[in-house]
Amino acid sequence: MSGHEPDHGRTTLPGFLTALLTAVVVIALPLVAHVVDNSSDEFSRQSFAFWPAAGWIVCAGLTAIVVTRWLQTQVAIEEGSALALAYDALPVLLVIPWVIGVVAAVTGHWLLLTAAAALCICHVILVAPRLMKSPTPTWVRRAPRLRLVVANVFVDNRTPAEAARQLVESEGDVLVIVESTATFMSVFDDNGGAKAYPYRVADPDDESDYAVSIVSNREFGPRSEFRHIGPLRLAIADVDIEGTSTLVVALNPMATLDQDGHATWKEQIRVLAEFVPNLSGPVVIAGDLNTTRFRPEFEQIMQLGYSDAIDSLGMGLNPSFKLTADGALGAGPVIRLDHALVNDDMHPVRMENLEACGSDHIPFVLDLAVRGTSRGRGAARSASTRTWRRPPAKIQ
Repeated sequence: MSGHEPDHGRTTLPGFLTALLTAVVVIALPLVAHVVDNSSDEFSRQSFAFWPAAGWIVCAGLTAIVVTRWLQTQVAIEEGSALALAYDALPVLLVIPWVIGVVAAVTGHWLLLTAAAALCICHVILVAPRLMKSPTPTWVRRAPRLRLVVANVFVDNRTPAEAARQLVESEGDVLVIVESTATFMSVFDDNGGAKAYPYRVADPDDESDYAVSIVSNREFGPRSEFRHIGPLRLAIADVDIEGTSTLVVALNPMATLDQDGHATWKEQIRVLAEFVPNLSGPVVIAGDLNTTRFRPEFEQIMQLGYSDAIDSLGMGLNPSFKLTADGALGAGPVIRLDHALVNDDMHPVRMENLEACGSDHIPFVLDLAVRGTSRGRGAARSASTRTWRRPPAKIQ
């Protein structure tokens, strides 16, 4: 099934249409109120005349985004890149209704205040769970740990040696390196990576900006592979954590702003959702997913029995992506695109951000508790996949 075909048994709606209809309904509210009650939120030439109109337009647009996002969890909606980016920005966009609500209260526009208050409630529902730390299971206390580092090192990194040294010195057991071009990996090896992290899963033929590699200081087990599934590329490392076969799955789906990027991204996430149920034992899925956790497709992955590790630590609003690597727009991160999703056999214990070191992404170190289990050990490798690991014998 392509990214443009509807799911079987579900109604497909165009996202722009649902958003437009919602906005029209919201805009109609003050007009209807004005007809029913001549003093209600009227648009006139009096002072603040521009203000209520602007407030209603903003509330209508934000309500359209919120309602369309909710509908997309119920029916198949073909949203475009504009709506997807609006979903990503929702936590920031929904700050605006708080301001509108205050001004509406001061100026006596009570219907507008009600509309803004409804959006404020949506904001709290969206944001509050990201700030609350999940309960720690009893098994975590005595469980062994996996130290995972996730870093998008940026294809145009001007200081790759600095970024490479930081990764080598991170003391991670497993590193997920995104945008791991051959040039960067050569610099990584020259700065101690070859010796410190000799075990690799990567695609040596991938010369794109979306190359992803897993490197480790631990020898990999039999389930390690680099898998091609349609447009999706997955690096999978089988790591032994005190006798438990643990899978680290790394990916970097296409960015929405690239040409045909959103359609490709949706197809890649769809393929991932079909593949994930095949994984057994402790699993962590990590990388630059080129989405915030507020897109409905992200929620679909979570519904397969996974949780966002950073959310679970109450740090879900901690951003990881800067608009540029340097300059004024690179002063600080604005949204989180880099994630680590874990199933019930893993639990996050601690997360720490590293320095960007020339990248437009903030790397992070994640300590994960691993529940002891032998599930999935010795699983057969699919004959349709191709695997490459850096031979230790070549390392000087």
